[in-house]
Order: sequence, then C-alpha cells, then structure tokens
Amino acid sequence: MGGYGQFCAVARALEILGERWTLLVVRELLLGERQFNDIRRGIPRISKTMLSARLKTLEKHDIVSRQDGGYRLTDAGNDLAGVVRELGGWAMRWNRRELGPDDLDASALVWDIRRRIVPEALPARRTVVQLRFREPDTAVFYLYVRRPTVTLCPEDIGLPVALTVDADLGALTRYWIGDLGWAQLVRSGAVELTGPSALRRAFPTWFSGYVLRDAS
Repeated sequence: MGGYGQFCAVARALEILGERWTLLVVRELLLGERQFNDIRRGIPRISKTMLSARLKTLEKHDIVSRQDGGYRLTDAGNDLAGVVRELGGWAMRWNRRELGPDDLDASALVWDIRRRIVPEALPARRTVVQLRFREPDTAVFYLYVRRPTVTLCPEDIGLPVALTVDADLGALTRYWIGDLGWAQLVRSGAVELTGPSALRRAFPTWFSGYVLRDAS
C-alpha cells in the first residue's frame, strides 16, 4: 500500500487502518469474534480472500495475533476500541440519514442481535425462535435460546418453534440502532410475533441493543 508521504500521525495511522474493511474487521474482534468464519458473518459482504488479506495486514503490524486456532487483538489492537467507538458515535450524531437498501443486511443484523444478549433475561428452558423477514429472497433464521446463550442457525434442524417473529427488515434495523421503540414497532405492524404471550413480552428484553445506540 502506498503511503501518504507525511509525518502526520493521522496519515501514518491511515496507512494501516484506512483500507476498506479494515476497521470493520477490528470492530468484529472488539465485539468478541475470534474465528475466521465468525468474523466474516459480521461482515457478510467481504470476500474470504479480502478478509484473509486484511487479517494478514493487521498481523503484520502487530494489531492482531493468531492464538488457539483463532485471532486475538494485541494491546495495540485493543487500544483501537476508543477509535472505533468515537467513529461510530460521530456517525450516530452527524450521519443520521435514512437507511437505504444498501445499508440493510438481514444476516448482519441477526448476527449482531445474537451476540448482544442479556444472559440473565433468557429463558432457562430451550426456546426456538423463528425470525422471518418480509423482503423477498431473504433467509429464515432460527435462534436457539437457553440461558445463558443464544445460538444462531440459518436452517431448521427440526425442533419445535415456540415463537415466530415476522419483521420488516428496515424497521427492525431502525429499532436495533435506536431510531424506533419496540412498542412503536409492534403497533405499526412492522413486527408481528406469534406464540405464547409471555414469550412475546419477554423477547425484546433478551437483547441489550446495538452497542452504539446511545452514542448520539
């Protein structure tokens, strides 16, 4: 990668971190992902080749290291947490444009929902949630919930579904990032839940929401 030819520390940082996808890879590692395929699930549109290249660059600059068959941030990598948080907070404050089709990805949304759990709020008994989106050609997802974890599966493995969530992708994404309240979402019909009333009421309490939703 060509340099900027400047002594400025911002320029020198961008020589490492300014390439497309790089900070999103760091974001996934900061959020706790360790395995190559899990990092990619958080960035569905990155190719395997590109992800491999970005990880190699981060390794070269001692931002990422390989440990126990996965990837870990070094001290230098963990020190980027404030950078990522401030960058995201800036966008939440100053780039509040309406989300367009290119901003919406069901896989990325459900993957983020799956990891932002409130363990103590989850049901003690195994509960299967089917999550369907109204947009055509969008996959159906299954959340296998049992305190203290939620497992995401992109296909039905034959267990009975206790709760079905039928959602408009754009509206659910806006709820997730804090633009809409859950009650507003349900009243508008943008999300419909089918199942026992106790599960319908409890479902939104299982998740803590987008990590930057309060950054504005």
